[in-house]
Amino acid sequence: MNENNDEFIDIRPYSDEQFPAIKKRLADNKYLQGFLRGLKWPQCPKLFEPAAEKLIGLYIRRELGKIKTIEEFQKDLIVAKLMQWIVDKTTDGVSSSGLENLDKNMSYLFISNHRDIVLDSALINYFLVHDNFDTTQIAFGDNLLINDFVSDLIRINKSFIVRRNLPLREQIQASITLSKYINHTLETGDSIWIAQKEGRSKDGADLTNPAIIKMFYLSQRKSGVDFSNFINKCRIVPVSISYELDPCDTLKGWEVHRMETREAFLKTKTMDLISMWTGMKGAKGHVHIHYGKPLEGTFLNDKEVALALDREIHRGYKLWSSNYISYDEINQTGKYADRYSEEERTDFLSRYRKLGEPVLQKVLSMYARPVTNQEEAVFTNE
Repeated sequence: MNENNDEFIDIRPYSDEQFPAIKKRLADNKYLQGFLRGLKWPQCPKLFEPAAEKLIGLYIRRELGKIKTIEEFQKDLIVAKLMQWIVDKTTDGVSSSGLENLDKNMSYLFISNHRDIVLDSALINYFLVHDNFDTTQIAFGDNLLINDFVSDLIRINKSFIVRRNLPLREQIQASITLSKYINHTLETGDSIWIAQKEGRSKDGADLTNPAIIKMFYLSQRKSGVDFSNFINKCRIVPVSISYELDPCDTLKGWEVHRMETREAFLKTKTMDLISMWTGMKGAKGHVHIHYGKPLEGTFLNDKEVALALDREIHRGYKLWSSNYISYDEINQTGKYADRYSEEERTDFLSRYRKLGEPVLQKVLSMYARPVTNQEEAVFTNE
């Protein structure tokens, strides 16, 4: 991308030219040192924390000194080291399917369900790298730019910023600029990941917001490009992300419960930080990523595209024992009892033995919904 293109300067990822200054800021950052110390040595005695973090700072400086480009940073540090550590330490195994249907020489617009603030896009890139694809640029909401450190870490990781909650006139212009940026990026050969809706799914519904699709086309309306042809040209790949266990499940359950019972509930930036941290270090069980085939066909409007995406995401979702157990518990049935053992049921439900019934129902519903989604998607006529 042209670094002098001021139209995108406020939202685009950091460039290789900016990399040296960002590296220095990250190496000296106390938040990053504390974060890595917490990952590597969570039980570190408080007395030793300053010394441990000083050593980590020296390690960060050494590792960053070896990296010359943003691409190297993403592949050699984020994927090969941080993500590999997360996979090894917090999952029971990860797997993927569908990449054989994609061309390594093409750019794609990956659209997935959204369960984790950081890991959804990171895991998608993890498998792309391991199958010798280029990584994607990543859409990140500006509500997550909690401080300068988080902002640096996001934008150095090939992330571009989605501006939200602006006055109406400014929001329309921001959406047009974002639309231009996404189309420009795809045309110049980079792939993009964006979630199917703003905010993580807290009820397991995984439904695409048609407004996302409308935004893609926004900058193309006056060009005379036919909507359906435009959608086919974007090479939209539905991606299904399936976590056996969601580390943030009880946090999400409490959030939904509070929103439904307290009129004054207000989500804070600290809650997003807690969710990021919990999502990275918490147990996930097995994780599967399915990359669907690019959408093709005739689409009259954004709602038809959204429905097509939903159908493919739901079909590609890998259901785990946690999903079937939750479905049977919620519906008081044994419909899927052959998909799990009594030991698996006991172990899963024991995770929530301290939750009150109202929150427990929210959590189980979140796990059960993908079963219903898949039942409906499988029997939906093309």
